[in-house]
Amino acid sequence: MFIERKRKFPYIEVLIAFLLYLFHYTSTIDITIYTASPFILLPLCIAVAMFKGEIAGLIFSTVCGMACDAVSSQTTCFNTLAFMFIGFLVGLLTKNIFNRNFPAAIVLSVLTCAAYFLSKWCIYYLFPDVQGKVYYLMWHLAPSALYTSVFIIPFYFLEKWIHREKKPN
Repeated sequence: MFIERKRKFPYIEVLIAFLLYLFHYTSTIDITIYTASPFILLPLCIAVAMFKGEIAGLIFSTVCGMACDAVSSQTTCFNTLAFMFIGFLVGLLTKNIFNRNFPAAIVLSVLTCAAYFLSKWCIYYLFPDVQGKVYYLMWHLAPSALYTSVFIIPFYFLEKWIHREKKPN
């Protein structure tokens, strides 16, 4: 009797993450709308964590965060820690509280993007007491959080397509 094994390594997700990483940090394609600049790797990590679980979400998100910190102008490990926490938390919440449906993906995306950009604002603008911190939050980070959370739509359906279950005959 032949037992079909599930694919363990996320080949398609890694390829997409690499392409998004290149597009984001090389500025070959600019999808900024006014002051809103999306961070498209975050919704991809959310979608992967939703369908793969908390451990795979933690590992995938940590690697994406480390790659972002490798080229970051700040010397902190903010993206690594934030992505790691978000990947694990989304996988855990999806497993225990939320379903893997589209409304849950939208809610998780909006909440995690808002938490990411708000924590980024607190660490880089609120605590160091930078001039214009509320202006930056309202006119740059809040629109970026909303714009980023919209990208869960294609990634949710891509992950759903990748991880669809075969119906028994």
